Amino acid sequence: MSEKIKGIPYGISDYEKICAKNKYFVDKIRFIHLLEEHEYVFFIRPRRFGKSLWLSVLECYYDINLKDRFDFYFKNTQIWQSPTPEKHSYFILRLDFSAVNPDINKVEESFERYCSAMFEHFLRVYNQAFDEKIFKKVENCPSTVEKLTAIFVYAQEHNLKIYMLIDEYDNFANTILSTTGKEAYHKLTHGEGFFRHFFGKLKSVTAMRGSGLERLFITGVSPVTMDDVTSGFNI
Repeated sequence: MSEKIKGIPYGISDYEKICAKNKYFVDKIRFIHLLEEHEYVFFIRPRRFGKSLWLSVLECYYDINLKDRFDFYFKNTQIWQSPTPEKHSYFILRLDFSAVNPDINKVEESFERYCSAMFEHFLRVYNQAFDEKIFKKVENCPSTVEKLTAIFVYAQEHNLKIYMLIDEYDNFANTILSTTGKEAYHKLTHGEGFFRHFFGKLKSVTAMRGSGLERLFITGVSPVTMDDVTSGFNI
C-alpha cells in the first residue's frame, strides 16, 4: 500500500500537530546547526512567514522533557541523522505577545497577567527541577520583571539552562502605535515604560555569567520596537 498523501497544514503553527496528523512540512530543521552558532537571535520577517511554526520546531527539538520523543518529531528530517549535542537539553520558556490585550488602558495589566501565567506554567512543566520555595517566591513577586529575575537567579544557582522563545514581540506595541498614536507608544517603550523595563531585564541577564538564560530567540515583524526598548541586541 502506498504511503498516505500528506495534508496541507493550513493555519497550523504547532509542529507536534503537524507530525501527529501527517501534514506536509518543508524541512528547514537543518538550519539548527547554523542557529547554534549564536546564543541570542532576533528574527524579523513578514506575517505568515512561518515564524511561530519555527519556534514550535525549536521547542520540540530542545525541550529537555521531550528527549524520549526525538524519533517521533524528527525521524524523517535531515537532523535525525546528525543531531547537535544540544538537542533536548534546555528548559523552554515560551511567550507569545499576541496574547496580550493591546487596549492602551489594559495592556500593562494584561501583560503582567499573561507573563505571570506563563511563568507559573513553566515552573509546573519542569517541577522536577524547581522546588516549592521558588514556586512561592515567584508567586509572591509583584511584577513580571521580578518574577523573571527570581527564575533566572534560581537557574543560575542550580546550573539550569533556559532557552527563552518570544513570539510576536512587537504585536501589541505595533497595534498601539497604529491605533492610539505615537504618544501612547512612546510611553510604552521609552523611559520607565513597563515594556522597556522588561527588555532591559533581558539585556542585563544576557550579560551575566551563568545567568541561566542560555539562549534567546525573538520573532517579530519590525525592528522599530526593539530599537526603542533596548540597545542590547543586534538588529
